[in-house]
Formats: sequence, structure tokens, C-alpha cells
Amino acid sequence: MIKSVKPLSTPREIGDDLPYCWRFGQTWKSAVLCFLCATAGVVRAQTTTLPNNGQDFTRPLTRFDFRYQFQDKADHVEQSNFILRLEQPIPVSRTWKIATRFDMPFVTSNAVNADNPHGRTTFGTGDFLAEAVLVNNLTDRFAYGAGLRTLFPTATEDQFGSGKYRLLPLAGFRYFLPEISKGSFIQPILRYDFDAGGYGGRSHTSQFQFSPTVNIALPSRWYVTLFPSQDIVLNEIGRKWFVPADFLVGRHLDKHTLMSVEISIPIVKEFTLYDFKLEARISHTF
Repeated sequence: MIKSVKPLSTPREIGDDLPYCWRFGQTWKSAVLCFLCATAGVVRAQTTTLPNNGQDFTRPLTRFDFRYQFQDKADHVEQSNFILRLEQPIPVSRTWKIATRFDMPFVTSNAVNADNPHGRTTFGTGDFLAEAVLVNNLTDRFAYGAGLRTLFPTATEDQFGSGKYRLLPLAGFRYFLPEISKGSFIQPILRYDFDAGGYGGRSHTSQFQFSPTVNIALPSRWYVTLFPSQDIVLNEIGRKWFVPADFLVGRHLDKHTLMSVEISIPIVKEFTLYDFKLEARISHTF
């Protein structure tokens, strides 16, 4: 007669027979493993975030820039601008934001005028700039915005500014190009620059300004931007064009800091905005 053999214990009984400290250790290890998996998921999500070099006006950043701009102008005039720029986005809803920007320029120039009759190189403050743009990220690839830039006649001498209150309504859109690389996009922007009062005897301004910006993200945190500035200009006074070859090269130094250099040389010059322009910047985001 064959006797049935009773199992030593069920799996549940085995767990019950184990020491409490061993079972607690297993639970602790499981919790740590879950935490590591969740952390890895967060890190993976962060690394898939699209790079933002500040060229996309529909994705404003909280940042501070120091910029140096050199312009070789007509009549052997050389001008250097040292610009302190602060940008601060204001969330309105999940997809809408107001992008604000403030520029305080300090200028050296040897332009000849009533304040500088001998053409010496002098130093002073330029015209203060304030801008607000309402932007909407409509889809994952398409966003648009419109707003107003205002220039105030705060220059300490004539050669440092226009002497006019200038209004620049602007509008544009951005479309991502992941087919090229993650973070690449096209971004046409159009502005109209006109004066709205100021000191008498200064020149009037009436210009359409345009940029067909193309930003290409490159490996190792480099990027190239074609037409980063709205320097394609139709001067309504005389109906004359100015069109430069304009490009920028930059690199993200770390998560919060980047540097770039922009060079512009005119190829169509029915009037002179500049003969050569160079702009270098270092930008820190918060």
C-alpha cells in the first residue's frame, strides 16, 4: 500500500517559515528596484527633451544674455554694442505664453554728428528695448506668435540711438523638422519698424524687416542657424532693399550655458544698414 506523501509546505508556508528580517530585506530591495526604474524613466524623459538654444521665439526661456555686437557702417563708422538682455516667459495656460524681453545696450561709436563733431570714439547708453510676444504651441510641431517691440530714446548722445520712440509689431511661426534632426526647425518672422514721435530733426523710420530662419541641430550639442536676425530689410523710404548673408554657429556648453557667434555680410545693398556685422553672445538659462 502506497502512502501519500504530504508536501513539506506550500509556497505560502515557506514564506511564513522564513525569518522576518529576511522577508523585510526582500521588500526593501523591491522598493529600491522600483525607485531606480522610476528614476531611469524620468532621466530618459529628460534626455528626450528637445534642445532649446533660444532661437525659437515660441519656446521662451528664463535667461540672461551678455552680447557683444560690432558693426562696420558707411563712412568708416565703427560701432560696438554691449548688450545686457533679460528674457522671462509668463505662462497663461497649458499652450499659451507671453514671452517678455528687455535689452539695455551700452555703445561705443565714432559717428560724426552734433554731439560728436570730430568723430571721436565715445561711449554711452543706447536705446532701451522692451518686447512682449503672445505665443501658442498649437501642435507638437507647429507654434505661432505675435507681439510688439518698443524702443525708447534713452541714448545719452545722438550717435548711440535713433532719438525716436519706435514701435515694431511682429508675427511669425515655427515648424519643427525632425526629418533633419531633433530640435531643427524653420521660423519665418516679419516685423514693421516705424517711429512714433521723439526728438525733432532726427530721421524717420519705416521699414519691413524679415528673417526666413532655419535652425539645424548638430551632434555634440552644436547648432547652425541661417538668417537668425530680421536683417532682410525693405526700406519704405525710397523702396530700397538690404539683404545679407547671415549665419550663426553655437554650442551648448552645459545644461544652462551656451555660446554663439553670428556673422552677416550684405549681398544686396541698395542702402547701407551695415557693411559687416559680428555678434557674440554667452547665455545662461535659469
